[in-house]
Amino acid sequence: MFILGLESSCDDCSAAVVEETAAGPVLRSLVRESQDTIHGPFGGVVPELAAREHLLQVRAVMAGALAQAGIGLGDLDRIAVTRGPGLVGSLLATFSASKAVAWHQGLPWVGVHHLLGHLNAARFASPNLPFPALVLLVSGGHTHLYLAKDWTSLQLLQKTRDDAAGEAFDKAARMLDLGYPGGPLVDACAQTALRAADPFTPPKFRDGKASWSFSGLKTGVKLRVERNPRLAVAGAADAEVQGLCRSLQEAITTWLLKPLPGWAEETGAQSLVISGGVACNSRLRSEAAVLATRTGLLLAIPEPRLCTDNGAMIAAAGALLSPEADPWSQNADADLKLGA
Repeated sequence: MFILGLESSCDDCSAAVVEETAAGPVLRSLVRESQDTIHGPFGGVVPELAAREHLLQVRAVMAGALAQAGIGLGDLDRIAVTRGPGLVGSLLATFSASKAVAWHQGLPWVGVHHLLGHLNAARFASPNLPFPALVLLVSGGHTHLYLAKDWTSLQLLQKTRDDAAGEAFDKAARMLDLGYPGGPLVDACAQTALRAADPFTPPKFRDGKASWSFSGLKTGVKLRVERNPRLAVAGAADAEVQGLCRSLQEAITTWLLKPLPGWAEETGAQSLVISGGVACNSRLRSEAAVLATRTGLLLAIPEPRLCTDNGAMIAAAGALLSPEADPWSQNADADLKLGA
């Protein structure tokens, strides 16, 4: 079965062709158009600019994915597209295009929850992952921990109490004038550090739970830059900036992983999936491997190009979901809930 998957929930417009086989999904093509240069000057995504750019990109990414796979529209068995959550203007670009193509070709059509897509990104390398699994989905907009009983279900266990981890990376990079998006730049800078700066104080909660909060971390970086204004202009080659990035990265990684052993014991999880843009982070990947070995969990982290938003993960999830009986009545939903 050949599935065309489309994703445009934020600032990446992507299309992919995935062949679903008895052994699992096989990636036949992947095209992704980034908007980093457009949003970089603003230090974050501008929704109106993102939506307009998606309209310009959607036809080319679809055609590119089909060409890479060496097939035409007539060879497809279904189309899958992100229905939500996300920026509604961005969502509508591929959402509307996919329905038009499905109607014209008479193809089954399925709308996919964005986070189910991130879960299924792990299916390419680990199609036989044992369940139940802890699923840490972490990006610029999400820092959520779920329990998955299979590839199509996610039960929320906990989420950040304020900002997402990816936002902390982006805002810190902006304060240090490293560029956008911040995650890869902070990671690269941290890897060159000879030593870390003073550690950041972890958040504490009245209920005593090992939860997540990253707003204070952003404030911590801001205060250090205010005390030493040189950090705002020194650049990635500066040893103090490198040390600060290393300390920031160590804090985010440690805080993210801290609750997982307790949840693994409580839920009886056999596996750990980490996905989303922040899952590209080198320290998170290495520390997660250590934790998985210590706790006996089977670790599944997609390759970096499948961690960020992409059409392949949507196609992989769409292969397992039932097509909509009446796709034409469906609409994009910026606040789509799991199970909706």
